[in-house]
Amino acid sequence: MAEKSPKISPYVPNQQDIIYIDFDPSVGHEIRKRRPALVLSNQGYSRMTHLVVVAPITHAMNNSLRESGFLIRVNNEKIDGFVNPLQFFTYDFQSHHAEFVSLLDTPSFVRAKQTITDILN
Repeated sequence: MAEKSPKISPYVPNQQDIIYIDFDPSVGHEIRKRRPALVLSNQGYSRMTHLVVVAPITHAMNNSLRESGFLIRVNNEKIDGFVNPLQFFTYDFQSHHAEFVSLLDTPSFVRAKQTITDILN
């Protein structure tokens, strides 16, 4: 009997999407658990590589960076928290069960991208 192929989600993440994604496995200071994240990569990249680049969204209750000005408030009715552009990750979006939630407003997205550009330059 032939094996069934795994179900492939039709959703392909795109820049500015807010998604839920599994951050585990993680080690050390890496963020953990299934949580919301901001998609930084464009849909063309995700289609070509089956990967997505994300920045986690955290409640930041115990995060020492909360007062630093680096965390970006999510002004969204579906997600309450802060984008942490100081930690960005690349994941296989299907294996890590990416699920669309909402969109981040454009000014906040531009600020997150600029913070990452500043880190890399």
